[in-house]
Amino acid sequence: MVITSAPGKVILFGEHAVVYGEPALAGAIERRVYVEMEEGRRDGLTISSEGVEDGDEYALRYLRKAVEVALVHLGADRDRGLEVRVASHIPMASGLGSSAAVSVATILAVSRLLGAELSGEALAGLGHQVELQVQEAASPTDTLTSALGGVLYIEPGRGYKRIAASLPLVVGCTGDPRATKEMVRGVRDLRDRYPRIVDPLIKSIGEVTREAKVCLEERRDIGELMNINHGLLEALGVGTKGLSHLVHAARAAGASGAKITGAGGGGSMIAYAPREVERVVRAIEGLGCTAFQVSIAVEGARVEKKGLL
Repeated sequence: MVITSAPGKVILFGEHAVVYGEPALAGAIERRVYVEMEEGRRDGLTISSEGVEDGDEYALRYLRKAVEVALVHLGADRDRGLEVRVASHIPMASGLGSSAAVSVATILAVSRLLGAELSGEALAGLGHQVELQVQEAASPTDTLTSALGGVLYIEPGRGYKRIAASLPLVVGCTGDPRATKEMVRGVRDLRDRYPRIVDPLIKSIGEVTREAKVCLEERRDIGELMNINHGLLEALGVGTKGLSHLVHAARAAGASGAKITGAGGGGSMIAYAPREVERVVRAIEGLGCTAFQVSIAVEGARVEKKGLL
């Protein structure tokens, strides 16, 4: 038996623009998906889950595809009998990287069960394959952050750089589910209709992200840049009334900046609150939504000595 885990993530800057080659800043968060795996008594995959709705085929599709991708990569029988138990501490379909965490933790579990060692970069690459196959379009940001941990500045096609940063962040969840695939397609369709308008918005998000990297390296406030990034995301059509209410409530409660995190269309927002974390949490909860402070997960995907299952 092997037990693995991988953290969720928040996109600090650059969502959607990263799909078109612009950089992104992302941070792994200390909310994890745990996968417990052992050889099965029969061929095929047997799954039990906690924190993942049994009927949510979209969520469990990532796990099944991750097993398939890992077995193929390792040259193992695709019908190999495996029993898998998964427990998620990350709200599903919330923009917090649950699918990437499931994918990466599952691939790590398969590799270790079969006696193979994969680097963090290899885990991220295979996880990205999973996301591409399930949702058709995806950047490598989520799986790279989940596999490696920490705060990463990611430039598609060029690699990544670790940024030393400890960030006072609050996550607010609208409770409105959204599908990344649909949001990515929506931005692509908007760009196809109005390329001369949308392309500059995407490039502007990239410039905001580059400036935010400098601010983090110089330990300067990133709140104002978060607010700009949020406005650009709303211009791309991925904002919602619920997300807007949480963003403005967080700012009114003392956050220096707040924005959508992830694909938008529902899901979650983040607030940068260096002085008013508890007040920001209460403001979001006052709107009937879930809110919690998160810390950056320094470790990415890992093998656990004992699980929480």
